[in-house]
Order: sequence, then structure tokens, then C-alpha cells
Amino acid sequence: MPDQNNDEGLRDRVRRLEERVRELEQQVDQQHGGGPATRDTSGGHQQAADGHQKEAGSPLIPNNIRFGEQWLNRIGIGLLLFGVVFLFKYTIDQGWLIPPVRSAIGLGIGGLLFSSGRRMREEMNPFRQVLLGGGIAVFYITGFATYQLYSFMPASVIWAFMIVVTLLALSMSLRQDEAILSVTGTLGALGTPFMLYSGSGSLVMLMLYTALVLGAGAVIYFRKGWNALLWSMLAGGLGVMGVGVIASLMETRAMSLTDHWVLQAGMAGWALATWGTAVAREVSTGADTSDATVHLSVFWVSLGMLPLVAMHWELSGQSTALVAFGFAGAGALGYLRLNPAIRELAITHAFMGLIMLTVGVVLYFSGTPLFVLLAAEAVALRYIAHLTGDIKLDIGAHILFVAVVIWTFNGLWLSAGVQGLDVRSVVQLIFLIAGGTILPRWLRRNDFKLLYRVVVHLMLLFWIHQVLVGFAGGQAWVSVVWGVYAIGLLVAGFVRNEEQVRLTGMVTIFLVVAKLFLVDLSQLQALWRILLFIGFGGVFVLLGYYLQSRWSE
Repeated sequence: MPDQNNDEGLRDRVRRLEERVRELEQQVDQQHGGGPATRDTSGGHQQAADGHQKEAGSPLIPNNIRFGEQWLNRIGIGLLLFGVVFLFKYTIDQGWLIPPVRSAIGLGIGGLLFSSGRRMREEMNPFRQVLLGGGIAVFYITGFATYQLYSFMPASVIWAFMIVVTLLALSMSLRQDEAILSVTGTLGALGTPFMLYSGSGSLVMLMLYTALVLGAGAVIYFRKGWNALLWSMLAGGLGVMGVGVIASLMETRAMSLTDHWVLQAGMAGWALATWGTAVAREVSTGADTSDATVHLSVFWVSLGMLPLVAMHWELSGQSTALVAFGFAGAGALGYLRLNPAIRELAITHAFMGLIMLTVGVVLYFSGTPLFVLLAAEAVALRYIAHLTGDIKLDIGAHILFVAVVIWTFNGLWLSAGVQGLDVRSVVQLIFLIAGGTILPRWLRRNDFKLLYRVVVHLMLLFWIHQVLVGFAGGQAWVSVVWGVYAIGLLVAGFVRNEEQVRLTGMVTIFLVVAKLFLVDLSQLQALWRILLFIGFGGVFVLLGYYLQSRWSE
């Protein structure tokens, strides 16, 4: 029986909804001159929304006009705020009115804007939002001017006023469901310590105050998911932490250990309120895809905190590398916890971890170990990008490959004439072989595959030259190895019927012949010249006969 009652109630609700949709369609038809009802599925929802808007009493405004109207509102309120600031400054310069009257005028303007926005109907959005946000901004400007320019009230009273304004903005944003109020309140609250800065203050109180503001913003973001609010917490929080670190470095007296850890705790709180809250909300909602701001928070916090921590504790390069390794571990943990439920966000964490791992490797190691690790990371990153198909990892793999190739070229250029093979030369050779054979298989685009192979082929020829030229008769050995390599490519291309490989072998043979005439003929002894010309001539003739006979068969 309960199931039957539920089914009947559900059918009744569906019937009422269908009747309501028909009424809305009729209203839209009347608005457009009583034409036939539009049954296009893609536009049905928009027609219903327009019908509801008409029934509420607001005109149907085209999108292009609405866009211009919104910008007029924003420009107008921006000019008004600048006017309030100029008014405060002008009254000071001219000596008009006493300071309490000036502050009262500012409060009056802010109260007028705020109360006007409160009285307006919801149909007047976004103009209503602009008035409410403008009123909050005028309150902040008035508080700043009262404390910093007029100085007729105690600092504690001004701080209390700023906190009340912040709470007002945040509470109104929840009640009115308006993101702009939360953004205005958060940015204003985070800017208050700097607007009211007088040359001294408690770092502990600053961090506690910032934690309260970011905590309130995090709660609202977790409930509403407003990306603009997350943006304001990311930017405003980074600004507070950056100013805190720079101010601590400029202090004449040394900071206490407590202050150091309090500032570090503030950075951690900022990371949890932004990055942590954004990820937690995505997990709680179970969304398959995440907004770009959520992805940005992963990189913004890690890349922002790394230099701040290094400057704050005055860390060395290797100590900073350990911090980077810590962020890399956080990225790996995020990938393991989020994959496969939220695949895109998991890959973002993995990419951040790889970036931090690269930064840590560069800072911690030097010389050959650094090259070995970066070369291995380039191969690993290309493989991961091939498995996941993520565009960010794909671009990162290309960038790291180019960086290692440039480093290889620079190392070979500087080591010209050095006799013998060392560990770095062997690692360079292994990387080039992998870059020409393995990495192209993990690329989807054929033009990129060809580009990789051409770059690696040229680099391999350069490697052979730079490594062998230091030996006695080095140019002769370079020609011999180049020739053997070219013949190998040519034969492999014919056997496997790969035109690109065969063409590469022929071009390399032409390069060997050009080197014989342009370089070897003038730099080598007569015996070497005789051996090279006769040897290559005979080999090429035999090779031509062999390939032609195979081709005929």
C-alpha cells in the first residue's frame, strides 16, 4: 500500500508539472505574438525559464542587451567607489568637515547602497548584487579611512567594525545566495590588516584572524561551490602569506621560533582552506569533472607555498628540494585517492607531483645524477601520458623531452675533444636510443613521431661526432661510424619496407659523402683518405647490388 500511494503521488506531481510547462509555453507564445508552440527539445528549458521570468514581472531582455547592462552596473559602481575614495582625500586636503563627519558620510553612502540593495526584488539581479557589494566595499573604505587617515577612533573599535562588516557580507551571501557578497567580504577582510597596518602588530593575531576569515570562506565554498570565492581565497590568502614572509625578512629583530611556526601554520591553513576544501567538495559531490578553478588550486598552492617556505626558513637548495619532494608525495597521494572516481582531478594531482619531483631533482642533484633522473623522468612521463591520454601530461612530457635534449646538446657541445666514454655519455646514448625508438611509439600524432625521430637522429649523429673526435684520427672514426649507422638504417628500411627509415639512411649516406670531401679530404692523412674512399666506395657498390637483387626478387 505505501508503494502504491507513493506511485500515485509521483504521478500526480508529474501531471502538475506538465500542466505548468504548458502554461509557460502559452505565456511565451503570447509574448512572441501568439505563434505556434515551439516543441524543440533543446529550447524547451529556456522557454520555461523565460515564461517564469515574465510571470514574475521582469521583462524578457536579450542576452546582448543584458550583457551590456551588467557591465554598465559594474562600471558605474566602480566609478562610485573611486569617487568615495577621492571624496575622503579631497576633504582632507581642503580641510573640510571634521573627521567624524567625514566617516559618517562614508557610512551613510555605504548604508544607502546596502539598504537599497536589500529592498530590491530578486528580479533586479544583478543590479541588486552590485548595490549590496558596493555598500560592503564602501564600509571597508570608510573603516580604512577612519583608522589610517583620521585616527580619531581606537584601533580595537575599527577592527571590530571590519569584522562585523565581514560577517555581514558572508551571512548575506548565504541568505541571498549571492557569490559577489562572499567575494567582497573575503577580499575586504583579507585586505583589512594591510589597510589598517601602522608599522607594528602581532604575527600571531594576524594568522589567527586570517585563519578565521579563510575558515568562514571555506565553509561557504564547501556549501555553495562558488568558484569566484575560491579564487578570492587563493589570491587573497597568497597575498597575506607573501606579505607576512616578506615583512618577517625585513624585520630588524630576529623572529622567534614561535613566530616562525605560527606563520608556517598559517600557510598550512591557507592550503587546507583552498586546495583541501576544493578537493573535499569534489569528493563529497561525486562529480565526474571539476571546474578549472579547482584544478588551478592544486598548482596555485603548491607553486606558491614552495618559494614562501624556502624564503621563510631561509632554506638551502637541497632543503628546498625536500619540500618539493613533500609536495610530490602529496600529488601522488592525491592521485591514488582520487583515481578513478575523479579521474581528471587525479591526473592533475599526478601532474603537480611530477612537476614538484622535477623541481626537487633539479635542486637536490647536479651533474650526471641530475641528467640521469631527468632523462628517466622524461621517459616515464611520456609513458604515463600515453596510458592516461591527458593533455596536461602530454604537454609536460613534450616540455621535459625538449629540456633534456637541449641539455644533452649543451653537454656535448662543451665536451668536444674529450677522449673516451664516461657515464654521462653512456646515459646520453641510452636516452637518445629510447627517444628514437620507444618514445615515438607512445605518441598518437604521426607528425610528432616523425619530429621526435628526426631530432633524435640528428642528436645521435652529433653525439657520435663529439665522443669520437677526441681520439687519434677522430674524424676518420666519425666517418666510419656514421657510414655504418647509415647503412644499418638503409638495410632496415628495405627489409621492413619502411620508406621513412630508408630515406633517412640515404640522406645520412649523402651526409657521409659530403663529410669525406669537405672535412676528411683536408684534415686526414693520405692513408686514412685512401682507406675511407676505397672502403666506402666498395661497400656502397656491394650494398647497391644486394638491395637491387633483393628488390628484384
